[in-house]
Amino acid sequence: MLAPSFVKRCFLFVLLCGVLSPVVAQQAGESVRIHGAVVDDVYAAGGTVDVLADVDGDVLVAGGRVTVGNRIDGDVMAAGGSVNVHADITDDLRLAGGDVILRGAVRDDAMVAAGNVTLTPDATVGGRAWLSGARIDAAGTIDGGLAAAGGRILLSGQVRGDVDLTGQAISIAESAIIDGNLVYRSPRPAEIVAGAQIRGTTHYEPIEGPVMPIVAAAAGIAILVLLGLMVTGGALFLLFPGFIEAAMQTIRSEPWKTLGLGLALFAATPIVIGLLFATVIGWLPAVVLGAVYLLLMLAGFLTGTFYVGDASFGLSRRDTVSRTKRLVSFVAALVAVLLLALVPLVGALLLFVVLLLGLGTLSLGMYRTYVGP
Repeated sequence: MLAPSFVKRCFLFVLLCGVLSPVVAQQAGESVRIHGAVVDDVYAAGGTVDVLADVDGDVLVAGGRVTVGNRIDGDVMAAGGSVNVHADITDDLRLAGGDVILRGAVRDDAMVAAGNVTLTPDATVGGRAWLSGARIDAAGTIDGGLAAAGGRILLSGQVRGDVDLTGQAISIAESAIIDGNLVYRSPRPAEIVAGAQIRGTTHYEPIEGPVMPIVAAAAGIAILVLLGLMVTGGALFLLFPGFIEAAMQTIRSEPWKTLGLGLALFAATPIVIGLLFATVIGWLPAVVLGAVYLLLMLAGFLTGTFYVGDASFGLSRRDTVSRTKRLVSFVAALVAVLLLALVPLVGALLLFVVLLLGLGTLSLGMYRTYVGP
């Protein structure tokens, strides 16, 4: 029997890919506030996003300042300049931002990547926690294991499993309780205050060179990739708005055909490139075809992401959609898809389907352009 959380993730995956009509609460704008009770999933994007409601589904939000409170009966995935979560979350939590604070209760796993990561003493994580940031303060309670990497790491809460730390400066406070083993990597030994309880073994692995540049480089690369995809997708839409609109209509009307064509193009093109390389005179066409294939992959992913935003925000049901709303929905969908990609197996499957939908509609559009409907 499949676990309920796995079934819910699969349902969310199907929902995001547009196989089903969206039945979620979607909002976008400069300031978004959601209160009361919501019986479906919540997607929101804006300068300021406050989700202070009892939500029976998942919450996916992106904004300059994000707040999530009350009760969430599903996953929470949020990205923003500052993210503050003080909700009771039934499933997983995944956050990314400049300054992230967790005050609430997460009953399953938590994954956080930010400049500053703070788990207050009131914060609880029922499963495992993965934390990454320039500064990490973990003062809450983690029932599973903890893995953290950053510049400065301070552990002052309780971890009921093993702890694995990699940092430039690591401190274990007097109030810290580690029920499992402690393994840490740092240029110098950790500061373990007298009174800290480590009930398992402690193992120190000295490393050469600073850790912070590595963490900063990884974070910088991730931000550059995200910004690059945003800029490229925005340019694609501004240069070819008619094509994007036609692609949305094609996926809505022929989802299975676009998915099948995308799969065929994805699988067959590398075989053709390999066969061309095997011939004496085919290496040049193989190189050209390989470059075109990579460009199609990028354009296909961005096109598929436009459709995720279109379906998630219900833009297909509107007679006219402004360019601003189309771009906002694309950015929100891009952040949501990349956050969902952190979910093992389901995230990779989501990325693959979004890519196939985009590739399929690209190939179908080019075929109809040159051959006719």
